[in-house]
Amino acid sequence: MTTAEFIAACFWPFVIIAVFALLKARNTEAYPFIGKIVFAVAFAYLGLLLFYDKSSIIAVNDVHVGLVVLGLAMAGSQLRQPQLYGSWRDRAKPLASMILIVLLGCGLAWYAGRMLFLDHLTSRLVIEGRVDRVRTSGSRRSDYLADIAGRTVKVTTPVYERWQKLRPVVRVEVGRGSNYVYDIEYLSN
Repeated sequence: MTTAEFIAACFWPFVIIAVFALLKARNTEAYPFIGKIVFAVAFAYLGLLLFYDKSSIIAVNDVHVGLVVLGLAMAGSQLRQPQLYGSWRDRAKPLASMILIVLLGCGLAWYAGRMLFLDHLTSRLVIEGRVDRVRTSGSRRSDYLADIAGRTVKVTTPVYERWQKLRPVVRVEVGRGSNYVYDIEYLSN
């Protein structure tokens, strides 16, 4: 396990511990101190996410889980709307924005949740062949792509860097939702 994978694997346990610590310290003198620690670590994780989001498959999955949580939080935030009073014109704008936020949150949760479901709860695609071409998708925050036996798949940064130097014959398992390589077996160089 690389350092990037370890840090990514520790993210959700940190979130659970941070929420538990903040709930336990609520209404005590330790709350500001614990809040500063949680804020500092969360800020560090956000910085790592921005620069190393494709460094491991665990980090990619953390992003997808985070999008599901964000989408559900967006949809759930509208459940506590105050009662709307006035004419229909006074109620139309808040009601329309509430409906739009719920739809946006549900769409975000569906997008990321479907990807996680297809990657982890369905059988993975198995591709066997030589790595033909390794490239980026071309945008500023680009994906790392590799062509294996005529099929394009997404890879993480370490795999991309290794395959740029070597073009091995591999057997890979690819997630059906995200199209990321989950498992690699090197057959020859």
